[in-house]
Amino acid sequence: MSKLIVLFLIAVLAIIPIKSLSVSENSGRFMCLLQDPPNQCGEFCLSALMPLIDHIAKHQNEWKNCDNEKRNETQAKLQRIEDQQTETRDQIGRQQESLEKSWKKVVSEDIIVRLNRMELQQTALQASRAKLEEQLSAIQETLNSIKNKTGGRVTVMSSKFKLIGSRYFYIEHVETQSWTNASDSCQKIGGRLASIQNEEEFNNIVKKLHPHISYMLGISDLAEKGVFISKSTGKKAPFLKWKPGEPRYENPIQHCVAVKRGGMWVDSCSKHQFICEFADN
Repeated sequence: MSKLIVLFLIAVLAIIPIKSLSVSENSGRFMCLLQDPPNQCGEFCLSALMPLIDHIAKHQNEWKNCDNEKRNETQAKLQRIEDQQTETRDQIGRQQESLEKSWKKVVSEDIIVRLNRMELQQTALQASRAKLEEQLSAIQETLNSIKNKTGGRVTVMSSKFKLIGSRYFYIEHVETQSWTNASDSCQKIGGRLASIQNEEEFNNIVKKLHPHISYMLGISDLAEKGVFISKSTGKKAPFLKWKPGEPRYENPIQHCVAVKRGGMWVDSCSKHQFICEFADN
């Protein structure tokens, strides 16, 4: 700082005109006439420039104080920012801890609810199983009673069978099958290809048939031509009601009896709709 002041003084002295330091008669002012500036200007220059030097020093102190204030203010701001960051981190930590506790609580409560629900379901299933076992026991007792009364022969009838007259029959109106396949289909539902017993039964069945469809029965002369045997009994068919001109053989593969338009006729044993009777014996 002393170097700066010396340089400033030298600059001021350099610009002051020497003539301005002489006595002015017109103005009546006395000024120092410098004959030997290096030896004569010291005290005068110091007294003349001291206010300026003081002013510069004052401003230097103000600048220093201002810098210190700004530095202190900046440090205070930085400290506040750091405190805010610390508080924010603490808040985030507290919120995270609270969320973890809430999540654990919700999960534990959900697990408990599910376990309780599963326990209730298991209890209900056990009760249902016990009820089913009671029902099965009752059914088994009923079946045993029926077996004792029928000599051990028990056949469960499918819901496909419908009462027609005094017996149960199933009429297949859609699917066509061969003699062998139709016989197997009847057996799968607890029946066999039908062999009609009498005219009353025949008339009741005909009422359930479509007039334009040929329905195969369980009657054929496969063993001997012209001798029509009931498949269910292995004996001669108990009832036959031929259409006019039947049985008429137009080719050698005609051996199965079918019903169409209220009468029986001999046809091939290939695909037909068919009629099953319930095998109760």
